[in-house]
Amino acid sequence: MQVIYNGVDTDKFRPGGRRRKPQEPFRLLYVGSWKKLKGVDLLRPIMRELGNGFELRYTGGQSAERDKADMPANMHDIGWLRGETAVADVMRDVDALLFPSRNEGFGFAAVEAMACGLPVIASRTSSLPEIVDDGVTGALCRMNDVAAYAVSVRNIAANEKDYLRLSQAARERAVTLFTAERMYDAYTNTYHVCLGTRHT
Repeated sequence: MQVIYNGVDTDKFRPGGRRRKPQEPFRLLYVGSWKKLKGVDLLRPIMRELGNGFELRYTGGQSAERDKADMPANMHDIGWLRGETAVADVMRDVDALLFPSRNEGFGFAAVEAMACGLPVIASRTSSLPEIVDDGVTGALCRMNDVAAYAVSVRNIAANEKDYLRLSQAARERAVTLFTAERMYDAYTNTYHVCLGTRHT
């Protein structure tokens, strides 16, 4: 059995060189559907726990309207993003991806964020441990553990040298394991092997 990971365009999803200014909030991003399966109900308590000095930009739109009355002031709806270019542009303007999803078949948002050099704070569940290398490219937290997410975000934001290490490792892991070219080559090779036209 061979595992072939999905790939992303690592030329489109690339670091943008954002450097956080002194006293500027640490910018988090959530990208995904506004569903409980994706852990969106955890975003509000996490951001309340983090408080001043942190902000979250999230893709909510109409789906999130009923939840906004209970949201803290450090959460900002950026609406639904249309197309990869829009997603990549937003990712290059934040500091980390907050992704408390409870179930992911693959986790494209996490891979795209890592390709942009973003540390990823995600759940230690389903496919996400295959994508995020805990302590190397971000942090994996126990599912539903609001305090653990908040601590992980604070730790990543606290030290610029450590942050840069995570950022660089995230980009490196994405371009090593999760490129579209690597995926295409793996499928092509598998077809050749099955047809008996190439040996590996």
